[in-house]
Amino acid sequence: MGFYYNFDKLFSYNFLLAFVITERGLGKTFGSKVAMLKKFIKNGEQFIYIRRYKTELDSALATFWSDIQNNGYFDDLELGIRKKKMLTEFTCDGEVCGFAVPLSTANILKSTAFPKVKTIIFDEFLIDDSGLYKYLKNEVNLMLDLMETVFRLRDGQVIFLGNALSITNPYFAYWNLELPYNSEFKTFNDGLIVVNYARNDEYRKVKKESRFGKLIENTSFGRYAIDNQMLKDNTHFIEKRPPDCKFYGLLIINGINIGIWNSKNGHLYMSERYEPNAMHKFACDFNDHTEDTMFVNIRENFYLALCLRYYKQGLLRFENQKIKNICINLLNKCIV
Repeated sequence: MGFYYNFDKLFSYNFLLAFVITERGLGKTFGSKVAMLKKFIKNGEQFIYIRRYKTELDSALATFWSDIQNNGYFDDLELGIRKKKMLTEFTCDGEVCGFAVPLSTANILKSTAFPKVKTIIFDEFLIDDSGLYKYLKNEVNLMLDLMETVFRLRDGQVIFLGNALSITNPYFAYWNLELPYNSEFKTFNDGLIVVNYARNDEYRKVKKESRFGKLIENTSFGRYAIDNQMLKDNTHFIEKRPPDCKFYGLLIINGINIGIWNSKNGHLYMSERYEPNAMHKFACDFNDHTEDTMFVNIRENFYLALCLRYYKQGLLRFENQKIKNICINLLNKCIV
């Protein structure tokens, strides 16, 4: 295999969580399998491979080892898969080297011990949630619960692998993460979290010169598949809030506080900045509703209905990509 993601530099960081985001086809999954097999052969370390849903996992397991050995890696080993009732086992020369389980049902493993597991690989953690699959409810808590089940009081590592779809996802929102636009790696939480926005210039050159690369040249899909630009993100309607804005109220979406501001230029602005003593605090979901908020229907509340109307008319602005994606996801559900 000519190109695949090499995990050596990533493992030089002493992280608990690592987020690896690359252009599509750079071999993140392939590289993770190579890395996990090397760790098992050297130290007897096991791994857990997860996907979000069982259907995704079943599809991945159908050909899990084939690309490794078809490309001449570990062809002297007998790599296999054994499906059990609660989880799937990966084997190397008859010994268990890893496990597979969907995150959506991982809570059934709470009484299961994994003393040799050092790494969890979450493949395709970023999704286009306008499609068939959605992020799970309370997904970050499900992942943290799985980490506690697997690692107990031991140090372990979780590696999230994703294509460049959107910076808006439950994990980045939970820990307030961002991409390292000026470098490939950026650490957070005193080094406990590392984000790798990877690039491989040689791979990009080869892909651009291919027939398919020429087909998608200068398209949004080409910028995603080759240049590692976020497919779902663009700069439309992103604009810095002017100083003359008047604060209208606070909207809470998935635990994130978003200020609503009105400007003399005829635009409304959605911003991470807000007045902490706001009288008007709105929640559109019971998970965000507290003693301090008003639980409202977006179409019936004056301020939120105004946001919806301005959005339809192209007059709503967002201070950054994160706020834009969060708000648009809610507003689009209200357009009939």
